[in-house]
Amino acid sequence: MNSNESFSLRNTTVNRPQLAHAESQHSITASEDYYSLSESRSSESDERSQRPGHYATPPSRFRSPQQSHELLQQSQSSLAQSLRPQRRPSRDAAAGPSAPEPAAGTSSEKSLKKQPSPPYLQQAPAASPIPEEHAGQMDPGMSPATTPGVDETPYIRFAIDQLTRDEEIRGTRLYHGLDDEDDYPVDRIIADPAMGYIDVAPPAAQAPPRSEEPPRKSESPVGRDMFVPIDPQVKSLQHPTLNFLPSILRPHMLGLYMFLCLAVLVLLIVSAVWSLRRNGLWDYDGFGGSRYFVFQYLPTLIDTIILVWLFQIQIAVMRIVPFMSMADHSNTARTPGILLDMYPSEFLVPKFQYFRAGQPILGACFVIFWLFPFTIPLLASSYNVRYFTNTSPNLWRWVAVQGVIWTVVVLYVFLIFALVLLCLVIWRRDTGLKWDPRSLADLICMLERSNIMNDYAGSEAFTSKSEFHYRLAHRTDRLGYWHTSKRPRDIFYGIGEPGGATRMYSIEQGKIREKAPEMSFMDLESHPYDDERPDLYSPEVRRGYLPWYLKDTFVVAWITIVFVLLIAFLVVSFVNRAVGRGFLPDVPVATNAGKPTSDRAGFSASNFLYSFVPATIGLLLYLLIQTVDFAFRRLTPFAELSSPRGATAEMSLLLDYPFRLPFSITISAFLNRHYRVALFSFASLLASVLPTLAGGVFWTQYYPPSNTIRVAAQLPGFIALCAFLALYALAVVALLVPSLPSRGARLALPHALTAPAHAVSWLYQSRLLSDRAFREPHTKAELVTRLVGAPVGGPWGRSMVALGMASSSQRNVVKMNEEKRPARKAEEAEALRRPLPARDSLVEPGDVRYGFGVFLGRDGREHLGVDRVRRVGTREMTILDR
Repeated sequence: MNSNESFSLRNTTVNRPQLAHAESQHSITASEDYYSLSESRSSESDERSQRPGHYATPPSRFRSPQQSHELLQQSQSSLAQSLRPQRRPSRDAAAGPSAPEPAAGTSSEKSLKKQPSPPYLQQAPAASPIPEEHAGQMDPGMSPATTPGVDETPYIRFAIDQLTRDEEIRGTRLYHGLDDEDDYPVDRIIADPAMGYIDVAPPAAQAPPRSEEPPRKSESPVGRDMFVPIDPQVKSLQHPTLNFLPSILRPHMLGLYMFLCLAVLVLLIVSAVWSLRRNGLWDYDGFGGSRYFVFQYLPTLIDTIILVWLFQIQIAVMRIVPFMSMADHSNTARTPGILLDMYPSEFLVPKFQYFRAGQPILGACFVIFWLFPFTIPLLASSYNVRYFTNTSPNLWRWVAVQGVIWTVVVLYVFLIFALVLLCLVIWRRDTGLKWDPRSLADLICMLERSNIMNDYAGSEAFTSKSEFHYRLAHRTDRLGYWHTSKRPRDIFYGIGEPGGATRMYSIEQGKIREKAPEMSFMDLESHPYDDERPDLYSPEVRRGYLPWYLKDTFVVAWITIVFVLLIAFLVVSFVNRAVGRGFLPDVPVATNAGKPTSDRAGFSASNFLYSFVPATIGLLLYLLIQTVDFAFRRLTPFAELSSPRGATAEMSLLLDYPFRLPFSITISAFLNRHYRVALFSFASLLASVLPTLAGGVFWTQYYPPSNTIRVAAQLPGFIALCAFLALYALAVVALLVPSLPSRGARLALPHALTAPAHAVSWLYQSRLLSDRAFREPHTKAELVTRLVGAPVGGPWGRSMVALGMASSSQRNVVKMNEEKRPARKAEEAEALRRPLPARDSLVEPGDVRYGFGVFLGRDGREHLGVDRVRRVGTREMTILDR
């Protein structure tokens, strides 16, 4: 054996195992936020490709020599070659000349390349503690071969280290020059002779000069995957134009409504002018006749229909304005969007939120809409009877009360003007919507890939709206189409923050977890970010909010007041035949009152007082019970989610009670066995007739036998009024019926629910955002099919209004696709009809139950909100029913 062969043999025995960071082709994050590394290809020769590969160690370790006898200092060019398989001349030139590459036979002598450190962390190169001349005299037992006498723990530790690498470290392999801070909780690579790692003490931190700013972490967005807004130029079924409008706000429906308002306006003007110039309108045919119905009941009845229609228009506008604001191009307009009221709560007080949100046109429209209900009591007193002596024969004729009727005309002019302004606002701007956002499921689809969740940390336990304004006042969330900076062809739809990073994930204890957001010191004081949140189990937090008019004290007081007033009204009306005999008006009765001008105006203080005041009281009763009706519509889905076993999607996530039409809500709630919602919606519908009945039932009448003028009640109308008031009182009593769905415990929520942000606070860590059912549905019908597991039109609603009809632009896109791509259209339609199973579910989609309680979120911590009751691989939701 010659010396060369002996040297070659001895050299073989001293090779050290090489640590390799293998590039993983599998994503360890959620389905929408993964970063798959592209496959590396080498353009070197076959001889070079057969050599052992050299890989970079993680960037947090700046000293990892391949062999203990090699120098630790490496050049910048070696770093560039280790991080990227392809050379970049500019960077190679900037890095300086690199060390000559060893031959294939001595590839094991090549040291590992290290990650460049920032200037303030660079350290002087240290010599190897083992001299080079002793490198060939190592113990042959240190061979990398797997033998019974070798401890494999370092290899296993290193493999675990590779599986638990963070996304920031992945980014450093792709982009040079980034100072990515390693947030791994412990040192991943330990000092071990068998692995070739040597424990080197880090250099002492040096304080920067006072005149200089301390170096900061690089904020360059090159290494992050960011949200980039996009407006697809080519529209398709997958990416339709985002200009959906609810049916009631489309041109044909708003045009019909404005035509009806114009018709009423013209009739009012004609009647006012005709009454002055033609000695009245029509001959008086007696108290309670057909003409009495025409002048005392019909105007207010038509006005009530217009008012109920106007309420539905306002509800539709409130539903889309938050999303329309988030779809705006201006950051200022987008900021308050997610905090604007989306759910209707009441129409008793005007809404000034649009003025504060920088939308004065909408604010002015809603102030005018708030004034319009007063047209009902005004119309109830707009017509009177006057005795004309300049006709042959002398007779009583119906006349228009000039001052009152012209006030109604002004309010109708304002209404039409406001409707025109509303059309200019909603027809000239994109709404940002693919379909009508009527339920929680629709909102979840917008949040499925959202990156706005960090600022909602701990918001599920907020107690007031001011906390949401304080936390979210700086946000400029946008609704529309997006792609990410690393995946420009992956276009998706939802709510996001322009330039914000995508949601990041890591593996902890073998499970994928979303990285917890960074919280300020004040947030940590109020909401410690531990895995367990004992405060979420507190009744004060879980049931911290219930509308004041649904609390026990106010419910009892309300029932008492209603019954006392009802009994007093009935007693006063029917004792001693007061209704038939009438009562003295105690105010001037005559239409002239000694003044010819008043005579022509047709005003009577008696008829005005006993028409306007009862109609106003009836209107107030209607608006009060409507407020209770809206509360039950808004809270019923969460009451179902709070039941011990949870609820199916069709009984919770898909419920759209707050936005249904009057008759539709009653029928749908009754079929779904939500009897309280059905009762109050029906009572609210009946209560809308109270102003009409109360305003027309009392009339000033002359009684010849006694030669007196008394205020009498028109008996059929008065009996109907008493019946409606009795039904109203019974509906109020239903607030205390315990057999109906739990009155207080299930209806109570941690905080109010009026704006989209309030609902997001219970969804921001929900695993529903990762469910297959909510992943980019193209239509509302597809979403319902995924959740229910049955064709659309099942017992969940049977409402075309709930599904939303396609807008004109969507219909044009469908027509274009049918003409140009019929084969692709058929394939897409077939794919949409095919129901998709819900992720992590072993049952049918229609049997999956959802709940509102404490669950483990995507970050592995406890949260309060909406999620599935049971999931594979995680604990069951804790629902606090009592």
